Amino acid sequence: MTETGRNQTRLEPKAGDEDFATFREEGIYYVDKTQYLKPLFSGTNSRFLMLRPRRFGKTLTMSTLRRFLEMDYKNPGNTSKQQELFRGLKVTEDREFCEEHMGRYPVVSLSLKGVKGSGFDDAYDKLARTISNLAKGFSWLDGPELAEDDRDFLNVLVSYKYLRQPVNRGYAEGSLAFLCRLLRERFGDSRKPVLLVDEYDVPLQKAAIAGYYEPMSELIGSMLGDVLKTNDDICKGILTGCLRATKEGIFTGLNNLSVDTVLTQDESLSASIGFTPDEVRAMMDYYGLGSLYEKARSWYDGYSINGQDLFCPWDVTSYVRVLSLSSEPGSIDPEPYWNNSSNTPVITEHMPHLTSEDADRIEELLAGRSIEAEVDEGMSYGTLRLNNLSSKQFWNILLYTGYLTLAKKGAGRIHELRIPNMEVLQCFRENISSYYEDTGPNEYGTLVRNMIDELLEGNAKKAQGSLRTLLRGYVSLRDNATRAPHENFYHGFLNGLLAAAGDYISDFQSQADAGSGYADITFSSYDGGSSVVIEVKYASDAKARLQDLASRAITQIEEKGYAAGLCGDGSDRVIECGIAFRGRECAVRCKELLPAGVQE
Repeated sequence: MTETGRNQTRLEPKAGDEDFATFREEGIYYVDKTQYLKPLFSGTNSRFLMLRPRRFGKTLTMSTLRRFLEMDYKNPGNTSKQQELFRGLKVTEDREFCEEHMGRYPVVSLSLKGVKGSGFDDAYDKLARTISNLAKGFSWLDGPELAEDDRDFLNVLVSYKYLRQPVNRGYAEGSLAFLCRLLRERFGDSRKPVLLVDEYDVPLQKAAIAGYYEPMSELIGSMLGDVLKTNDDICKGILTGCLRATKEGIFTGLNNLSVDTVLTQDESLSASIGFTPDEVRAMMDYYGLGSLYEKARSWYDGYSINGQDLFCPWDVTSYVRVLSLSSEPGSIDPEPYWNNSSNTPVITEHMPHLTSEDADRIEELLAGRSIEAEVDEGMSYGTLRLNNLSSKQFWNILLYTGYLTLAKKGAGRIHELRIPNMEVLQCFRENISSYYEDTGPNEYGTLVRNMIDELLEGNAKKAQGSLRTLLRGYVSLRDNATRAPHENFYHGFLNGLLAAAGDYISDFQSQADAGSGYADITFSSYDGGSSVVIEVKYASDAKARLQDLASRAITQIEEKGYAAGLCGDGSDRVIECGIAFRGRECAVRCKELLPAGVQE
């Protein structure tokens, strides 16, 4: 069932609204997920971590929970606000749950998604502001009954000017535990506070990428550890994020932590975050867009949690909003809203570190097939640092952040994964393509330039080493359904390398008319002093020697005179180059054609 606000003020949905009260008060289209408040809050464990992909609705879920639970501090026991906000929603059908929990708790709620920066000082400054804003909401706790030390502590938290100073970092670390203790003392054991922390892992992720992981890990670990571990001042602690950080000290020693992930087999929460097909169809029907449902499905559906088919909410609401505002919605193509909402290039960051097995797996995914990969549900964000990436962490990140989804749960840690939909498929292709097109300071560009220099020098051994490195991590974007000869693929691979070199070379030509035929590839150095002519061969026989095949390629160059025209074009030297391929292996042979045209 899909609900709208009681007083509909605008028809279109709005991606990015994250406050439940705003949805209800302003009449924004709201997909009713309130039936999941009970299993989310009433689980047996007092510490709960929910992991879902980014842009899946975690923040709205936490806002809904806060609005349901939080008491009226001026009039404890008054639930009129909740009664109004939740009127007609599914949670109200469970009267017993509502009577027991609605508006009954002090709530300490904060989001860490904005805690990031170019360095630790910048990120800490943002954390200080977040905590200060949180503490200002509890400044009413100050009063005659408050101990002097507690008053001083609270005053530091409320003052961003003081809290941001590095000397007061200890106050930030103890802030959540401090506020929860004050609330428990104010309202008693029967009303212990609830702690809600949204996007708890964003500071760790950003710090790992930007290079200040250690101090941020210590800070977040201390702040959350103090309030979650052996702390009798809270009745429930609920956190959301994308990845479970197990080695940062946050959850070490936290024996009563319950975790719900994209791999968890808990049916009670499988559809609690994300839109089901029925919910998306109801939304599109509401706006008269039902005929475009299949287009939306192919682009934004395909996520699977415990067998539940799910759409990404950010995509659906963004797409339906654009369609609902258009006079010709059928003419509007879906866009990659999810991919455009993040500036974290997970795929391109890992490209320099791909193993040949990783590259093969990505090609399988791009072809629409699933792959097997090891998934570790507990990992350290420290391993996300660019110089410390591993294959296992790469697949973990892709799964938990939403680039991949579960195709089939396996035994132990080995699971089948797949790309969920057209949007993410396009994201893969664009990220990979842009990486290969950029020959700036990245490792790929350096390897390409090294290989070009080695070919121009006629150094077959070094060129072969560079080419093998490039092949090992190369991901082909070719159409896997075609039956083109293998030579065409490798010819295209070399074309891509040389085309990406841009102005680093000159006179680059593919299938150029030369001698008595067509040379596969020719190019010259930037100054035109040296030229290379390449003939490509593919070893269809698994027993064939690649070096022999590369030598045969040079023989073909000479017999057909592919290099003859280059000798008179001003080049001081011409290198005849035969390259033979099989899978991700290659052999390179080079032979210099002397200026006079005499063979050595």
